Amino acid sequence: MSNGNLPSSNHALILLSGLPGTGKTTFARTLASVLSFEHIESDAIRRNMAAQPLYTNAENAAVFARAEALAIAALRQQRVVLLDSTALTNRDRKRFVQLAHRTAVRLIAVRITAPDDIIRARLSHPREGFSQATLEIYERMRTRPQPFPIPALVVDTRFPLRPAIDLLLRLVHDHGE
Repeated sequence: MSNGNLPSSNHALILLSGLPGTGKTTFARTLASVLSFEHIESDAIRRNMAAQPLYTNAENAAVFARAEALAIAALRQQRVVLLDSTALTNRDRKRFVQLAHRTAVRLIAVRITAPDDIIRARLSHPREGFSQATLEIYERMRTRPQPFPIPALVVDTRFPLRPAIDLLLRLVHDHGE
């Protein structure tokens, strides 16, 4: 199958999805200890675009357009790409599902989750990294998640991450043989 502008590869586009405070970036950092990938973090992109993010539709569109451009550049270099973002709705994910299809790379959907009380505890303390999400933002977003339209690995971050990471590694390295 021809993949248009990108060189043929067995690399993957890993799409993390989850509410603020679920542990997406922690999962990505843990995965980085055993897999080399291009980590595209929507919170970092947003922070570079706006000192005080508003999380508006226009801002979200700009963030995800930039994330897509970075993903395309990394895929052209035959890198595994991990998109670390909330990507809660199929509308949010659509451009990345289409990108994987257009470039003939494996799309691996990963839904990161945690119980409400754990998320609230995490968000009630100062956050490390780029995320500026607060309990207020969590409250605005918590009813938005939609199921993936494709099979997804579900990771509950109150449990050890290693079994999920081992499964993800198998999915990345499985070439359909």
